[in-house]
Amino acid sequence: MNEESVKIAKIKKSCHAGKIAANIFLALAIFMLAVGIWGGVKVLVMGKEFDDMVTSGRFAGVVSTNDEIGSASAVNINLGSIPLDIHSDIPAVQAAIDDHPMSVVYGTNILSMSFIMVAVVALMFLVRSVFAIIEKEGNPFTVTVKKRIKTVLIATSVVLFLTSGTGPAILGILVTIAVNAILDYGITLQTQADETL
Repeated sequence: MNEESVKIAKIKKSCHAGKIAANIFLALAIFMLAVGIWGGVKVLVMGKEFDDMVTSGRFAGVVSTNDEIGSASAVNINLGSIPLDIHSDIPAVQAAIDDHPMSVVYGTNILSMSFIMVAVVALMFLVRSVFAIIEKEGNPFTVTVKKRIKTVLIATSVVLFLTSGTGPAILGILVTIAVNAILDYGITLQTQADETL
């Protein structure tokens, strides 16, 4: 077995391990997505009952609805502060806000976070597919691999922009440009090596 065959075998082995890890993270992300959707809907459906539970928890000292940090109690739950100026042009939604504002705010926040998990699930599918393509082709320096990696990095940059802001997204774009250039160079070298054989 020559040196190139050994390196290709290592690439395939590491991509197989990467595919397994991506599958595990994909399963976790799908589970978290399901829990988030279920939790958000549950809080919204609870309505006034949720507000009453939070209020009684606040009086018992177990739940905090302000943005303080520093409690060492294992049972203290900090739900953050509730904006007091929530309004809707839809009468039924406004009635729900007036009747049980905490349920509406926390339920919609949980559901909003679930949408982030949809993006994470999509990214895990893409990452898994990168490992699968490299494992199948045995060579990371192909046009197919380059396109898929570029897609993953662009999607990651978009998710970073939506969740973390402009700075991490710009860093993601710079990493995308650098990796794209590296893969271009690798494809050129691979083509030249194939032509000399």
